[in-house]
Amino acid sequence: MHILLTRPQDDIPALKHKLVERGFTVSACPMLDIHILPVDAVDAQTIKKLGAAHAYLFTSANGVRAASRHGLNVDSECSVFAVGPATADACKAAGYDVIYEAGGDVRSLVDRIKKAGMPKELGSLVHISGRDQAGNLVGQLCDAGYDATSVVLYRAETIPALPKDITTQLASGEIDAALFYSSRTAAHFVELTAQADIKLSITAYCLSDAVAEILRQAEVSELADIKVAATTTEDSMLALLGDHH
Repeated sequence: MHILLTRPQDDIPALKHKLVERGFTVSACPMLDIHILPVDAVDAQTIKKLGAAHAYLFTSANGVRAASRHGLNVDSECSVFAVGPATADACKAAGYDVIYEAGGDVRSLVDRIKKAGMPKELGSLVHISGRDQAGNLVGQLCDAGYDATSVVLYRAETIPALPKDITTQLASGEIDAALFYSSRTAAHFVELTAQADIKLSITAYCLSDAVAEILRQAEVSELADIKVAATTTEDSMLALLGDHH
């Protein structure tokens, strides 16, 4: 099976390695380009928010990489919460010590913060985020009585068009499947394939039903199938694929 990866570039190598080990052929076409904000572009108010943090909240590995680029202190007494296993792994790789891991989506992250017994009066919970956010993490935490805020340290820009080699592989039916980890990525893939007038015959593997729903609503009838992971984790996504030896 030939699989197309649509994740940001920095997330591709580890995922590709796992799939190649299982016997799959892999091509990559990141739908989003990640741009971490320059350190000197961060204003005083943002620096103040980071300094007042009682906990850092990460909903993607991109946030962890941005935090590292901006020199967030891994030795501080801040608690660290990760939305799921892949983000938790990125936190560990960045040097964070005690990490609370949620189940892979914003709702489970809010629940994990509540279960951790975070004192609401000690300081703010700071979500290290991108410019475009999904799930309204800060809003849910504020509704629950926490002092929560968001600090934008990166932006994710959609690519303007499919590369020629990927267009050829999709149009010829060489690619059998694609993995989609976010609704935004799935929506942009649909847009680009329509732009290139490609009649798809692939199976879409989706991290969540919300991602799958984007493909269903787009009426991409040429999709051979849409499969959804049992839980919002990469392991669950890979379990859908099995091995291809």
